Amino acid sequence: MITTASRCLNKLNSKAGDIQREFADIYGEQLTVNNERLSAITKLVEHFIKVYNEKKKIIISRAPARVNLMGRHIDHQGGYVNTIAIDKEILLVASPRKDNIINIKNVNSTQFPARKLKPNTLLDIATFSDWETFVRSSQVQNLNKSIPDDWSMYILAAFYRLQLHFPDVRLKGIDCIFSGNIPVGSGLSSSSALGVAFSQALLTLNNIHISKDLLIEMIGESELFLGFHGGKADPAAIITAEKGMVSTIGFFPLHISSNTPMPENLKVIIAYSGTAAKKVGSKKDIFNQRVACYKLAMMILRQQWGAAKNVHHLRDLIPQRLNVPVKNIFKAVSSLPVYPTREKITHILGDDQKELLTDIFMTHKDPGTYDLIGVILFGLSECARSESFHKYLLKGDLNEIKNIIDTSHNGDRLFSFNNRGDFFDFDHSATMGHLAEMEENETSLTSIPGNYGCSTKEIDQMVDIANRVTGTVGAQLAGAGMGGNMTILAKDNCAEHVLHELRDQYYQPQNIPFDAHICYPISGASVLRTLK
Repeated sequence: MITTASRCLNKLNSKAGDIQREFADIYGEQLTVNNERLSAITKLVEHFIKVYNEKKKIIISRAPARVNLMGRHIDHQGGYVNTIAIDKEILLVASPRKDNIINIKNVNSTQFPARKLKPNTLLDIATFSDWETFVRSSQVQNLNKSIPDDWSMYILAAFYRLQLHFPDVRLKGIDCIFSGNIPVGSGLSSSSALGVAFSQALLTLNNIHISKDLLIEMIGESELFLGFHGGKADPAAIITAEKGMVSTIGFFPLHISSNTPMPENLKVIIAYSGTAAKKVGSKKDIFNQRVACYKLAMMILRQQWGAAKNVHHLRDLIPQRLNVPVKNIFKAVSSLPVYPTREKITHILGDDQKELLTDIFMTHKDPGTYDLIGVILFGLSECARSESFHKYLLKGDLNEIKNIIDTSHNGDRLFSFNNRGDFFDFDHSATMGHLAEMEENETSLTSIPGNYGCSTKEIDQMVDIANRVTGTVGAQLAGAGMGGNMTILAKDNCAEHVLHELRDQYYQPQNIPFDAHICYPISGASVLRTLK
């Protein structure tokens, strides 16, 4: 696993049988994908030798992008995600050091400038006993303000989370050179892939072995260092993915519910909207504000609805787990305040919840009002959709897959486009009148979009273009939203037609470089084992 850079390069150039077998295990039988990945890794090792030397001992760590086919915005609420890893990756060549310095360099030095990190000098984590206290400390808050949106912060986040977990071990530093073809802000979780690739290398070179589950927990929690209050779906998808499979992953506790073969007659397309989805500034506030809506709605429901009193996670607020008819769920949701202010929420919950409310409110700027009803309706219905998704895959029920993907995206949708390109505000049907109608008709949870509202005008247009192509099985937002990529499931025989329509109706009229392609489900993150 660890070898000199020169020996590693010779092995790569030899294209030996064991390397080809390992690549087939990771990337599958797509020769173009295998050859492209081999070339990328070879070039990275060559770059490492130029920067350092051929005698340094190295390992190669890789972490792929992920695509979530069903289950957005709900992992932190206990909902399932249905994910694949795809053939876009963060690659890392890493070499051990005897001191505690972490040198990070990137082939793309313009976008990712070199950094010499001294984490033990920068922050004294040894004085803290738990992660939440550490990330809320003034030292961490000030550091985030001093170097916002710098790629080194993701490295520091992973390092500090691992160091705190191993207080009796002084983690040694490493020299790192990264490359990657996951665009930043693409909605494909480049930040989690960066953290996973680095953490694997750091642990390996410090001779520390931990389970995949623990690594997922560590990477997921590390994002608190950056002020993101999300879940652990991204590292879970990146670390546990299996080649050719859709992984259905559950949380609280973390578990793989099933691995379902990706139907051979379906293709996954990712298409970039031309606008980045970086979770900084106002976008970070929106991300944390939506999570806050879940928490606030659940606090009020526990207080006011007896059936919800002991419910810890939103995913459990469903008829079969509460043993109540679905109309009771809608009635309870309709009792929530409509677009309440912080003052109204504080008044409803009372003084004994003020400390918890302060913690929730400090994660984001005051939006004025909170759409508790729209967000919790989206979350409840998305939990129901994501729990059923793998069953429809197994049955090959493409009509039902299309129905739930369309409904899911509508929960994030802002605009609707016709075939002339005219657009209109989208009606999210989350008014009290609609709730009363759903209660009366006992509407299925899976058919309700709710209102999470994290799409963009550009992505909504791309979704509508794709959905007009016969053979499209579903088109939707990718990732947490607010820009980046969208994802399309299409029948094999119409995938190229979808790409053609996106080129003609979106990219060319917008004067945006064409950036849409078919991707393939590959294996999860690993340290390459045959390059020794």
